[in-house]
Amino acid sequence: MSRICPYCNERDIETVATIPYVRGRVVAYTLGVKKFMGCRRCVRRSIYKEVGVSSLVGWFSVTAVVLNPVMITYGAVRGLLVRSDESGVERALEQAGIPGEGMAVDPLRVAYGLAAAMIAADGKVEDEEVAIAIEVGRQLFAEFAADDFFRVMANHKDLPGVAELAHLLAQILEDKEKSLVFGYLAEIAASDGHVADEERAMLEQVRTKLGLSESATMSFARGQLPPPA
Repeated sequence: MSRICPYCNERDIETVATIPYVRGRVVAYTLGVKKFMGCRRCVRRSIYKEVGVSSLVGWFSVTAVVLNPVMITYGAVRGLLVRSDESGVERALEQAGIPGEGMAVDPLRVAYGLAAAMIAADGKVEDEEVAIAIEVGRQLFAEFAADDFFRVMANHKDLPGVAELAHLLAQILEDKEKSLVFGYLAEIAASDGHVADEERAMLEQVRTKLGLSESATMSFARGQLPPPA
């Protein structure tokens, strides 16, 4: 499988990096992390882009004013220290269920990785979200195993970012498998009857990266799920 940088689509994937961020919301704030995987140049550029965003919109609460300078400084230094990390890339791909050369892809294993990446996208893992992912997974995949999913979740910090992972999966999944995996994510997002703006944006990003048509949106509506086996 070709492992081309998902940002430039030219150079090979060489490294992975994670940086924290804070967003102030007047009386509240949000802490999270951004994950990047690609060639060194693009990962460095993505880090500095995130530092720029934090410099503009990371201040709008008292706590954010205190934390944001630390986050910005960390990001700036981390960008300087981007180096090749072959072992980190291999660890991320393995954790995401992406097979090595000559190995068959397992759509269920891929679904574990992408769902875990989406759940952990903000740097936090909520028990309720994990429970929903397991419940929906058992209804969509006959061989879904909670223990296997828990193992992936336990190592979620090794996973690539959602966008990078979807880009790689587009190269190895058939259209039917893409639709099934996307439907799984859509079901998780819609499980509480409401799809938040952040979730909708993430789903759209995944849909685009997977190369699915716009009609592949929320077709796996919760009421349309098949009954458990």
